[in-house]
Amino acid sequence: MMNYIKKSLALVTVVTKKMATNEPQQLELLKERLKSRPGAPIGVHMSGIALGISTILAIFCYAMSQVSVWMLLFQWLNLPEYKVLMGVFVGAVIYCVLIMSTMLLAARGSLIGYKSYLAVIALTGVVAAIYFIYTWSLFIFDSVNNYTPQMTSLLGLGFFFLNLIWMNSSVFYRSIALSLHNRIWRKQLKIEKCNIAGCKN
Repeated sequence: MMNYIKKSLALVTVVTKKMATNEPQQLELLKERLKSRPGAPIGVHMSGIALGISTILAIFCYAMSQVSVWMLLFQWLNLPEYKVLMGVFVGAVIYCVLIMSTMLLAARGSLIGYKSYLAVIALTGVVAAIYFIYTWSLFIFDSVNNYTPQMTSLLGLGFFFLNLIWMNSSVFYRSIALSLHNRIWRKQLKIEKCNIAGCKN
C-alpha cells in the first residue's frame, strides 16, 4: 500500500551506508545509479518542490485541529480561555520549526532527517485521526449547535490522506533519489577540495 514510501526509506538507508566510502569511483557509480532513477526530464521532482508540497499539506492538516485542541487543553488545566490564541501561536511556531528543519534535512539526503520527517507526518496524522473521532462522536452521541469542529476535523484528515498519496507517488520518490544524488555530489566536491589542499579525507 505504501510501496513508494517504503522504497524511499530503504533507498535513503542503503545509500547512507554506501556513502561511508571515500573512494571516488564507488561514489561516482552510486551517483550514476541514483541519477538514472528519476528517469524523466527536469520537472517538479527535480526542483525540490515535492517535499515542499508535502510540508504544506502537513501544516494544513496540523492547523485544522489546533484551536479546538488548545481549548480542550486549557479547559483541562483550568487555564483562562482568553490565552488560547497564545497557545495556538506558540504551538504553530514550534510545529513549523520542527517540520521545516526535518524537511530541510531530508532534502539534503539525511537519513535521520528523513526518518524524523516521516515521524512528524505520522504524529500529525495520529492527532488528526483522534480529533476526527472525537468531534464526530460528539456529533453522533451529543447535540451540537456548531459544526465547525466536525468540518475542520474532516478537512484535517483529508489533508493528511492527500499528503500520504503524494508521498507514496513516484514523483516524491524521484525527489528523494535526487536529494541523495546531490548529497553524494557535495561529498565528491568536498573530497576533491581536500585532495587539492593536500589534507586527509
